[in-house]
Amino acid sequence: MSKFKAYLFILLATSLAYATSLKYGFSQDDWYFLLISRATNLSEVINFFNPLAQSGFAFFRPLGTQLYYFLFTSVFGLTFAPLFMHIFMLLLQASNGYLVYRLAQKLRLPPLSAFLVGLAYATHSAQFLSLFYIAATQQLLAAFFGLYSLNHFLDRRRFLSILFFILALLSKETAIVIPAVAFILYALTHPILKVKPLIINFSPYFLLSLVYLLVRYLLPHTIQSEYHFAFGLNVVSTLRWYLLFAFGAAEEWLRYATYPFGINLLQFIHDFRILGFSVVVFTLATFSLFILASFRSFSRRTLLYLAWFVLALAPVLLLANHRYPHYLDLALIPLLLILYRYYHGKWQYVVTILILLGSISNIWLSERLHWTTNRSQMAASAQSTLDWSSICTHSSVVFIGPDPLPRELSYTLSLANGPQVICQNSLQSVYYQGVDPVVDPAAFPIDISSVFK
Repeated sequence: MSKFKAYLFILLATSLAYATSLKYGFSQDDWYFLLISRATNLSEVINFFNPLAQSGFAFFRPLGTQLYYFLFTSVFGLTFAPLFMHIFMLLLQASNGYLVYRLAQKLRLPPLSAFLVGLAYATHSAQFLSLFYIAATQQLLAAFFGLYSLNHFLDRRRFLSILFFILALLSKETAIVIPAVAFILYALTHPILKVKPLIINFSPYFLLSLVYLLVRYLLPHTIQSEYHFAFGLNVVSTLRWYLLFAFGAAEEWLRYATYPFGINLLQFIHDFRILGFSVVVFTLATFSLFILASFRSFSRRTLLYLAWFVLALAPVLLLANHRYPHYLDLALIPLLLILYRYYHGKWQYVVTILILLGSISNIWLSERLHWTTNRSQMAASAQSTLDWSSICTHSSVVFIGPDPLPRELSYTLSLANGPQVICQNSLQSVYYQGVDPVVDPAAFPIDISSVFK
């Protein structure tokens, strides 16, 4: 199969798996990113890349946030930008799958095995959040540039590899693990490790990482509560969850966790019927095949693959209760490599079918349950139903209604950010009943009880 045909096939499969993502618009963090991505001239656009001028943004992700939102809203406008951003996200994910296919080829997998690795990666349900939630495009971009960096690393094109590493860091800070993954790739392709070549190959990555960390952490910034570190059994539990997510486990399983490491799968199946049953069966079947492959083919290579899995998750392993499957963007690859290195012939097709069916079941289930789709639908209802022409004439408003509607709307519209974007900053104060302890008595009340039933 030619490279062009391989990419087209992966693109088609990705589009079929995630086609319904095209109907979802902005929600939650999108509104904040839209606010901080406004620019009226080239100087302000360039300023996106100034870490000292982040408009209160706790992170430095100019490619994945400011420039991304600015370009799409400038070209397509606020109304049509979500559709074209989702199309771009599908193209990105298909490109990532293709880059994984090329990476697998360079690691000497047979052509068919390498292609199936790329196909399984591109359609995997772990990417649900990254493809349905526009704000998570930064994860796709970091993976895209990171995979380009790793491919060029194996091709010994060091300048291009470092350039794409920089672009990945400018997309999201989780790309800091790319040199660690590159080291694993180096170890996989060099049976004997020598000190001098290691220094020559990795010192540029080390220096760049050090500079980035100094810039990132020495500048004033606010650390949100969910980004605080936790040690002990929490790390083991988090690693266990990511291992399950890699084989199709639903993020919803987190709600069915039992102390200390159990999961009430029978209750999950009872609650979600055939879809729940499908997710459980395909996940356990694929996971069982992986365990068998890992033990039966355990070697230095397998150990390096497992180290790759852990190192790729390093930025999130120590974060308490920070378990989102889309962080598997680089960690999923070595697990797929273990599977497709061990299974040959018809068994490769069995593995692929199990992964595809598990992913489709999980995507369908997640679309019904996940907060990102529910809040996107709520945001769309708020935009189309509420009388914004009247709302935007006031300087201060309060959304009222039965609990938990105002609270959920506050998440959906990112507090004041959404209304300010819609009203083009004419609103000065936005309140939500039951969320804000003190509400301006002069705030204009907006009853949402009849809008969201």
